[in-house]
Amino acid sequence: MPARSWLPPAPAGETGPGRSIKVLRYASGSVVATVCSELTFVVVYGPLHVGPTWSAFLGWLAGALPNYWLNRSWTWQRQGRPSVRHEILPYVVIIGLTLLLATLVTRAVDAALTNADIASSARVVLVAGAFLGVYAVMFVLRYLLLDRMFARLARREA
Repeated sequence: MPARSWLPPAPAGETGPGRSIKVLRYASGSVVATVCSELTFVVVYGPLHVGPTWSAFLGWLAGALPNYWLNRSWTWQRQGRPSVRHEILPYVVIIGLTLLLATLVTRAVDAALTNADIASSARVVLVAGAFLGVYAVMFVLRYLLLDRMFARLARREA
């Protein structure tokens, strides 16, 4: 069932007001996904004491699933069964860049703090901040790549 919205549809590749609506939807969905990711990362890395690699992966996964659904159905107004080859695989590659960077950055920050004389809670905050920072940096790049992908799919179907 498609997501209902008070905002009018914003087709892929749209410019002008349609682009603004799409960016607003993308940002809103990204906030939801980022909260899911960050909470999962903090709980897994902090209280559960899982290493930064697995914490980053589980945090990424917790955000990737709602992010896909929100972007597909709400931001780019896609309905029906998604194509594994033309939609799901490219999506996984695009967001996989975020996973790769988040894993590398959180491991590096965790390693840099290994022998630092700081409280464990401060360590969690710093490593979680690095994880969140990757998402902030990748926000625009992911939007551009996803918009291009969904625009190509819309042209292909037309």
